[in-house]
Amino acid sequence: MKVFGFLFIAFFTFSCLSDIALEDDVKKKENQTQILAYFASQSQSPIALSNGGYYFVTKSNPSGELASKGDSLFVHYEFSNLVSGKVLDSTNRATNSPYFFRYGFSYPVFASLMSALREGEQATLVLPGTSQSFPDLPAYVPMKVKVKSYVVRTQDDMIREYIARNAYSVTETQDNGLRYIRLQAGTGDLPVQGKIVKIKYIGRFLSSKAFDGNMARTDSLSVTVGGTQTVPGFQMGVEKMRLGEKAVIVFPSALGYGSNGNSSIPGYTPLCFEIYVAKIE
Repeated sequence: MKVFGFLFIAFFTFSCLSDIALEDDVKKKENQTQILAYFASQSQSPIALSNGGYYFVTKSNPSGELASKGDSLFVHYEFSNLVSGKVLDSTNRATNSPYFFRYGFSYPVFASLMSALREGEQATLVLPGTSQSFPDLPAYVPMKVKVKSYVVRTQDDMIREYIARNAYSVTETQDNGLRYIRLQAGTGDLPVQGKIVKIKYIGRFLSSKAFDGNMARTDSLSVTVGGTQTVPGFQMGVEKMRLGEKAVIVFPSALGYGSNGNSSIPGYTPLCFEIYVAKIE
C-alpha cells in the first residue's frame, strides 16, 4: 500500500508538472505572435530562421555575391526595440563606418541572416527576446535589426583594391593569387638554390597597418632559397628578387597563414610585404 501510495503521489506530481508551461515556452510563443504581427503590419511575409528569428528582404539584388567562409563583410545596421521602437544601436552611415566582421569567425546577432543575404541587399530581421534584459530592451522583448547596407569582399577583391588604392603597377600576377610589384630593379642573377638572401622588410595587413618588420632595426632576416622557413607567399616573393631589388608582394591567406592564422594574424587574412634585398651569400 505504501508503494502504491508513493507511485500515486509521484504520478500526480509529474502530471501536474507536465501541465505547467515553462515561462520560456510561453514567452517564445508570445514573441512569435508579436514578430509575425509586426511583419503583417508591414504587409511582409517573412522567412523563418532556425534561431527563432524571422527576416524579410526589403531590397533585393539577385546578382549580388553570397558570402563564403573567410570573406570580409561590411554591414551598416540599426538595432531597435520592436515594441517601443527605440533605437538601441546603429552604425554611422554619414561617415561610412560600417561594422566589419570575418564571415564564419565572428558571430554578431545578425550572423544567421548573412548566409541568406546577397551583397547589396537590405533586410529587416526580428529576433525573439531572451530572459536577459539590456538597457532599453527588457527581458523577452524582441529586437528588430535593419540591415541598411551590405558589402562582401573576398580576399581577391581586397587585394585588388589595396593595389589600386596604393597606385601600384603589378609586375607579375600568378595563378595562385600572388602579386609581385617591383619598385626598384636589382642587379646580378637570381639567387640559386641554397643561397641565403638577407632582407629588410615590413609586413602589413591590407588596411596598411604594420604587424611585423625590421626596417627600423639594424638586423636583417635570412631566407634560404628553396627553404621552407617562411610562409609560401613570402618565400616565393623573395626568390624572385635580385641584389638591391625593392618590391611589394601581396598574397592570399592560402599562401600565408591559411584558415587558422597565428597569434597576431586571423585566419583567411591576405598579407602584404615590402621587401629590400640587402645581401646574398
